[in-house]
Amino acid sequence: MATLPATGRADKARELRSTIDRQVEALAKAVDAVRASADFKAYLDVQARFHRYSWCNTMLIYSQRPDATQVAGYQTWKKLKRQVCKGEHGIRIFAPCPWKRENADTGETEQGIFFRCVSVFDVAQTDGEALPVVVVPNVEAAADDLLARLVRVAESRSIALTFKPIDGSAYGVSKKGAIDVDDSHATGQQAKTLAHELAHEALHWEDRGTFTRTLAELEAESVAYVVCRHFNLDTSIRSAAYIALWNGDAKSMRESLARIADTARGIIDDAEAPAVDRKAVA
Repeated sequence: MATLPATGRADKARELRSTIDRQVEALAKAVDAVRASADFKAYLDVQARFHRYSWCNTMLIYSQRPDATQVAGYQTWKKLKRQVCKGEHGIRIFAPCPWKRENADTGETEQGIFFRCVSVFDVAQTDGEALPVVVVPNVEAAADDLLARLVRVAESRSIALTFKPIDGSAYGVSKKGAIDVDDSHATGQQAKTLAHELAHEALHWEDRGTFTRTLAELEAESVAYVVCRHFNLDTSIRSAAYIALWNGDAKSMRESLARIADTARGIIDDAEAPAVDRKAVA
């Protein structure tokens, strides 16, 4: 097979980098448009009313109601114009109760905390006005060829790949040298998911303490978007909403542009490499 001369390869690399820069900028603007929308602001206002529970309380919630998704107290649900359904049993957790008092002998202020048992309820135990949501649509297009190419990328990088149903809300999982992809979705969604997890494998298993989960998801989804766009699969609506929900924004995307571009180029180059007949090689 003919290969490009060095100057041709350099020109192709510069052209691809320029295209990636434009694509990331377009996605960054789409993310900021989602964040500026009235629906997104309403969603954030509601989410601010939900507590972030401690590990202990999270385990208590899970042990009593494993399918819980959004949990709040009775009064919080009333403020959100939802009512706990008749006959529902509360999920028991420990609520912190700070106290403060003055020591009569020393005149110093003493403070501490104790815990009491309270009831909270999952959204499924309530009825009333619908909570605002930000729609993150699935990629419903077929992309069998791209999916096959990305499978070869994983194999070329010695990443163990498994397609199977995944419990919960995740569509894929990166496990440092292994990736699971939920195969209950269209091949376009599977390809987008695999590109996302390949980005995690390339970027986020070394020096894990140097970045946040928000940054990791922003970079992985941006890489997936660029890779899919290169192969004519448009994931912009899903990717923009996904990044916005992870608190990503255009500024952070631009700051990560070099990492996004380099990782996307690596995946694209590997995906465009000709398939190797392993039996013939053997």
